[in-house]
Amino acid sequence: MPESTSAKTERMANKFVWYMGEKYHSSKHVLRVATWIGFILKGIEGVAGASLDYRRTRQVSFRYKRRTFKAKYNHHAGLRGGIDIVEVLPGRGAPEGELAVRIRNLGEAEDVYLTLKERLDRFIAQQRGV
Repeated sequence: MPESTSAKTERMANKFVWYMGEKYHSSKHVLRVATWIGFILKGIEGVAGASLDYRRTRQVSFRYKRRTFKAKYNHHAGLRGGIDIVEVLPGRGAPEGELAVRIRNLGEAEDVYLTLKERLDRFIAQQRGV
């Protein structure tokens, strides 16, 4: 029986939190994002559904309105690092496009959960206007 999207999202959240605990157990600036993972992944699930998937060990990718995005840790997002959602452009090596959303704290992670669709729609509209 195929795994439901919600079950897959929960499994992904558990995997990322476990990975961060194992790999970065002494890096508090990295570990602090563990509390945000559920909000971020559920926000992405809400716009991407089944297209949410692993990109690399520490990244997830998803499709929204025929565009591909990825969420990844960025050590330079804010004072202590954060999560960036960036567009992935077509082409060899999947080059990164523009920053769509930056998450620097738990409140911003909650905001992504609540408003990611609107934020991505705004990002796409701005890209078309460029």
